Amino acid sequence: MADMPDLSHLTAEERAIIESVMMRQKQEEERENEIMRRKQDEVAVLEDTIRHRAEQQKKAGVELDATCHICLKTKFADGIGHICHYCSIRCCARCGGKVTLRSTKVSYCILFSLKL
Repeated sequence: MADMPDLSHLTAEERAIIESVMMRQKQEEERENEIMRRKQDEVAVLEDTIRHRAEQQKKAGVELDATCHICLKTKFADGIGHICHYCSIRCCARCGGKVTLRSTKVSYCILFSLKL
């Protein structure tokens, strides 16, 4: 604990309380970092799955312009669909949703893009 403040002016009991609080804070930060890492890994796996499905569809000769790139079930009339603001993947209403950005601009986003 090199980043500990100088606690020499405190009593032993006060020092123990402050040290325990700082240890809990460090443990909580480590837990949060682990959760973020897991979420990033989950998103990476989902993106790889989407990419793999798209490649399989292209090899099979199926065109994806009029199909949801996430579920590959929903077909769009005239190839409309919604394009994700973050990852530019075309998706249906079940796989994505409208979100309000900080600039009060409403944009469309794939649900797993929001997990980041």
